[in-house]
Amino acid sequence: MLTATICGSLLAVMVKQARHLPLMEIMLFSNIPTIIIVPLILRKMNISFFGNNKPLLWFRGLMGTLGMLTTFYALTAMPLTDAMTIQQLSPFFIFFLAGMFLKERLHLRQIPFFIFAFLGGLLVIKPGFRVDIFPAMVALLAAFFMAIAHVTVRHLRLTDHHLVIINYFSYISGLISLIILLFQKSFIIPNSCNFFILILLGFFALISQYSLTKAYQLAPASLVSLYNYSRIIFASVFGLLFFKEIPDILTIIGASFIIVSGYLNYRFKVNN
Repeated sequence: MLTATICGSLLAVMVKQARHLPLMEIMLFSNIPTIIIVPLILRKMNISFFGNNKPLLWFRGLMGTLGMLTTFYALTAMPLTDAMTIQQLSPFFIFFLAGMFLKERLHLRQIPFFIFAFLGGLLVIKPGFRVDIFPAMVALLAAFFMAIAHVTVRHLRLTDHHLVIINYFSYISGLISLIILLFQKSFIIPNSCNFFILILLGFFALISQYSLTKAYQLAPASLVSLYNYSRIIFASVFGLLFFKEIPDILTIIGASFIIVSGYLNYRFKVNN
């Protein structure tokens, strides 16, 4: 999961670097390495591309695509740290969804942790104080879609190989982005610098997806999601290095609230 968070943060940097390109073009290129490489591995391992639990594989692919679309939009429209911090409310959605659908136990004593995290999210979103409230709400929506996708991955571990799950997501996301791109007629031929960024973006996406999917197959969703909080730290460092973005005091306090509440929730689950 730490590998997934580092590569996911670098992916976010590449998306922000390519923000002058059409969003659907960025999404398409982010899937190309996976679309090429993963089927070759599946064929070599003699594993069927089509999987077993096809309805859930399609559902995970669609939710992942919505999560990617909203995430990429937020990254192009907001400071890197703000966008990544808001998305770290995703584990709290995961806690609730895992309890409802995976029967991973939830306790009433965990509710204060969720409230604490919600307050942290409000400090980062800053409703009423920021002009760009729409991107912040899209980032929150991205957190919800990604939570659904991650919980679905945890359930799919019982029926399908992790590479099949990744393959479904990449083909669904890539096909949808290609269709929209062709419909909009907005494709821009990238120059050599942009092409290099898009290639890096695709490989970071591949490594991030592989590591994330494998992590959710190996451990409970509520435990794995704890390590997602390291994205806030990586995003802050990369935002400063690449974009000279310095988080404001409300973002720092809000991020601290989210990280602390996530850790307290983790300790509660370990002790119970």
